[in-house]
Amino acid sequence: MTETQRLYERAKEPVSQCMIRRLLLPSVYWDAPWPTPDRQVDLLVVDRAGVGDVHIVEIKRRAADAIKAIPQVMAIPAQYKWIAFYADTLDRKTESAIAKRKMLFPDKGPGCVGVIAIERTTGSAMEARILVPAERFPGSYDEELQLFSATHKPDISFE
Repeated sequence: MTETQRLYERAKEPVSQCMIRRLLLPSVYWDAPWPTPDRQVDLLVVDRAGVGDVHIVEIKRRAADAIKAIPQVMAIPAQYKWIAFYADTLDRKTESAIAKRKMLFPDKGPGCVGVIAIERTTGSAMEARILVPAERFPGSYDEELQLFSATHKPDISFE
C-alpha cells in the first residue's frame, strides 16, 4: 500500500468521528455501494440509526482534487453531500474558492456541499473539522435505504 493509499484509508476514521459528533445515532458505512452496486462512495452516513437523512462524503488527499470532485458529488443522491481533504494540501487559490462558496451550491434549488478538513495532530493521530457545513439537498431516499440496509451492515453503528 502506498503512503497516499494509507492516508486515504486512515482518513475514514476521523471523518466518521466528525460525522458521529454532528448526527444523532448515525450508521456509518465505509466504501459503500451507493446508490447502486456499480457506484461507490467513501462514506455513507445515515442519521437516526440508519433511518434518517443520507449523508455522503467523498474523501480526497488533496484539497484541489476535492474541489474538482464537486460536480460528481452533486450528482450523488443524498440529502447532505460533503467533500473531505487533508488540510495541509489547502493552497491559497483553493482556500479562496472555498471561502467564496460559489462552487458548493447547485445551479438551481437548495443545498450546499459541506467541506471537511482532515488535520494531523500530535504523533500520527488525525482529526477532522468542518470548514463549511452542508445544507440539505431535496429528496427522499427511504426505499433506497431499506434495500441498502437489508444487504449491508454498517462499519460503525449505535443500535
